[in-house]
Amino acid sequence: MRRIFSKSAVMFCSVLVAATAFAQQPSSKPDASEVVWIWSKQCKGDHKLGVEIHLYHKVLYRGVLAICPGSRDGEDGRAEFHFSGGHTFQGRYHTLAKDSIEGDIWQASADPDALILGISFATSKQILLNTLHVASPEKQTSSVIDKDIFITTYPVPAR
Repeated sequence: MRRIFSKSAVMFCSVLVAATAFAQQPSSKPDASEVVWIWSKQCKGDHKLGVEIHLYHKVLYRGVLAICPGSRDGEDGRAEFHFSGGHTFQGRYHTLAKDSIEGDIWQASADPDALILGISFATSKQILLNTLHVASPEKQTSSVIDKDIFITTYPVPAR
């Protein structure tokens, strides 16, 4: 009987230690109530983010996004633009000058100090590029998103 009690006590302690360790691990899911920067139609404040996408020296997209602190479930920003082909994407997807390329920008994720923008280019037949850019609401950031394609984001001063 004593032996059974000892084994049970050891097993109970092992389960208790494991459960405590598991409960103390940080969650891999972000807290939905955490305040992050969002791009949304509901943002009406003074915070705006300028976005420019260039291919060589040609402007493919220039716009201003309304951003504000909010919750992750408030993200709903999206922009679409078109331009002519004639460029090779990712070193292997060749487009012709007559091809129409659709560009999309959306908010892929958010942090308390940044917005993560998704950028994609596609023809009607295939996706040419799908990538991310980390944008700061407080300073200019630039990324090379493919050969000869650059994105720059910057805060737009309130008027």
